[in-house]
Amino acid sequence: MAFIAVFIVLLPGTALADQARCAERFPDVDWVDSPIDAPITVATAGMTPEMAARFAADVERNANLVQSELGGLDGGVACLAVAELAPAFSAYAAPGQRLHVGVFGEDKMLVLAAVEIRTVDDAIAFGLPHIALWQLAADLGIEGGYPEPLGSTIAHWYMARAAGLMEQYRNELVVAMFLDDPNPELRTADDATEWVVDTKPDPYFFDPQFVASNMGLFIDHAIETEGLAILRDPTQETWAGVENRWRIALREELPQGSFGAEWGVALVVTFLLLTVLLAWGKRRQKKREAQRRPTPPADETLFDSKHA
Repeated sequence: MAFIAVFIVLLPGTALADQARCAERFPDVDWVDSPIDAPITVATAGMTPEMAARFAADVERNANLVQSELGGLDGGVACLAVAELAPAFSAYAAPGQRLHVGVFGEDKMLVLAAVEIRTVDDAIAFGLPHIALWQLAADLGIEGGYPEPLGSTIAHWYMARAAGLMEQYRNELVVAMFLDDPNPELRTADDATEWVVDTKPDPYFFDPQFVASNMGLFIDHAIETEGLAILRDPTQETWAGVENRWRIALREELPQGSFGAEWGVALVVTFLLLTVLLAWGKRRQKKREAQRRPTPPADETLFDSKHA
C-alpha cells in the first residue's frame, strides 16, 4: 500500500506533484492547489479563493482549447501568484523589472505574476501555446523549439480569440493591407514574410501588456483554408504561399461595387479621415473654449435708476 501511495503522489498529473513542481522552482512561495478539469493543473500563491478560482478558470478554458488543437499540454502546470510575490521570481526577471509571465516549454510550466489583473487571461492565452508548440517541435524532430516568428503568430491567434478581437483585427487589416500592398496577386514567394527564422529561447519571458498583435488573423485564415494539419508543416515555402493567398483574400473582402475595389477602399479611407478630422475639430474647439478669458459679470449699477 505504501508503494501505491508513493506512486500516486509521483504521477505527473496529480495536484500534489504539480504543487511540488511550483515549490521546487520557487521555494520561497507558499503554493496552494486550485483544481481544474484540464490537461494541466494549477497552483496559486497569495490569492483569495475567489481570485484563485477566477484565474484557474482562465487556465482551464485556454488549456482545453490549446490541447484540442495542438496537444502537448498533458502533465503541464501553471504557477500563478499575485504581484506582491513577484520579487520571489527575481532570478528570472530582467534587471529592474518584475516577472510577468515565464514559459518553460521543455518542463511544460507556465509561471505568472498577476501584475496587471486585466491581462491575466491574455497572458495565459499567449503563454500556453508556446508550451504546446515546444512539444510539437519535439514531435517533429525540430531542435530548439518551434520556428519563429511563426510560433508567436500562432500564439497571437489564441490571444486574439481569448480577447474577442478577431473581427476588429479583420476590419483593421483589410484596409491596412490594401494600403500596404494594393496588388497582392503580383507577389511571389520571395515577397512573403520570413516565417522560419529562429527559435524562441526556453524559458521564454514576456509582458502581456506589450505582445498583442493583429497578425493572429493570418493564422485564422491558414487554419480555415488549410486545416490544423498545416501547423505540423512549419516551413517557409508552405507559409509563404499561405500568406500570399491570404493577402489576396483580404483584398477581395473590400467592397467592390460597380467601380472596383479601389473605390471601395477609397470610401473606407475617406470615412476614417472624416472621423479623425471631426474629432480633431471638436478637440480644438474645446481647447479654445478652455483658454478663453471668462466674461466678467455685468455691472448692475449701470442699470440703477439713481444713476440714470
